[in-house]
Amino acid sequence: MNAITHTEAQALQTVTPVQPSQGMLLVPLSQLRRSRRNVRKTAGQSIDALASSIERVGLLQNLTVILAADGKHYEVVAGGRRLAALKLLAKKRRIAKDWEVPCLLVADASARTVSLTENVQREAMHPADQFEAFAALVAEGRPIEDIAADFAVTPLVVQRRLKLANVSPRLMADYRADAVSLDQLMALAITDDHTAQEAAFYDAPQWQRSPHALRERLTEREIDASHALVRFVGLGAYEAAGGGIRRDLFAEGDAGVYLTDAALLETLVCDKLDSHAATVRAEGWAWVDATPAATYADLQAFQQAPRERRNPTKRENERIDKLETKMQAIGETLDALDEDDEEKADALQEEGDRITAQT
Repeated sequence: MNAITHTEAQALQTVTPVQPSQGMLLVPLSQLRRSRRNVRKTAGQSIDALASSIERVGLLQNLTVILAADGKHYEVVAGGRRLAALKLLAKKRRIAKDWEVPCLLVADASARTVSLTENVQREAMHPADQFEAFAALVAEGRPIEDIAADFAVTPLVVQRRLKLANVSPRLMADYRADAVSLDQLMALAITDDHTAQEAAFYDAPQWQRSPHALRERLTEREIDASHALVRFVGLGAYEAAGGGIRRDLFAEGDAGVYLTDAALLETLVCDKLDSHAATVRAEGWAWVDATPAATYADLQAFQQAPRERRNPTKRENERIDKLETKMQAIGETLDALDEDDEEKADALQEEGDRITAQT
């Protein structure tokens, strides 16, 4: 069914170049259908995006057609994705079913040749050109949200391309020359400092230039948000205290968040630990100390003391009552002392502390 016809074979073998073009014409969308001689057989995966782009920007490239056998319709031999996108817009009632589509009419004999030529001879633009083109749009004053809508992508996609456009010119040149991979470029884009980017890449041996190693080198003085101390304090509390954040635009989900103020994080950790220590101390423990970390050697200096809650015995209740009576008497004596009698007040205070330690 899809074999080259005898007429097409003659057209390919002839010494005289084929003249396929028959002229431009406007064809109602309802009279267009896909040709079996369109060489692109795999359906595109981005028809929705293309339809959105056509709706906002317009149809930038005509379709190529041949006249159908019934003499009333036209078959599209090049531009099947554009046709599908236009049909989708018509289905959604964004354009009329008889919307006039600019088409190039070619000779039936060269239909498959024209279709193959359009798909084979075109060359996709280099990603670096795309990054710089997005940056140029922003420089012209286009909002990121509008650019995203024009290309049917999310604002995050646009922000990522802008981030890549801001990479060091030296690294971008090597990316164009295939000396730097896209994954490496994305890792280096975690910072806007061109000097730091180049140092991280060019000062490292070849075997230490993996994306993971590059990110680690550029964030070695920062703390990953997944760190236990960050989870203990809470990222929200850290930001509320004025802590700086660096976000990796190319990380997925909650990953790629780095805290830039280690000193502030340490202060917040100690404050929260002190608060917990005060709560535990109020339970009656004689000594409580809180630290962000403890080594194995630190832990070996202590033994675990089992804690048991129970009601006091009769004898213990009697002792507690006596001690509380003494404490009350000491408090009344302190209240009755003159302000100048500091030595006696200090002595009574020390005695009160000893009694408190026994209760």
